[in-house]
Amino acid sequence: MTKQKFDAVALMRAARDKISAETEGMTLEEEIAWLASQPLDDPFLLRLRDRAAQQADAADRLGRRDFKIKAYLDEP
Repeated sequence: MTKQKFDAVALMRAARDKISAETEGMTLEEEIAWLASQPLDDPFLLRLRDRAAQQADAADRLGRRDFKIKAYLDEP
């Protein structure tokens, strides 16, 4: 019996490369729309969607478009 290895790094790189290819050249607003159009069965995309919505709401409340970009870059 052989053991199959799960390569988490390769899985994450593949997911990152797929997302990067799909969102390449998009503005922040286009990326937010892209995230909103993705199925909710992926927990990582769900967290990204929630974060993007929170940032957009905060920017709208403050009336500062640049807040969205700064908040996105400052997130851990």
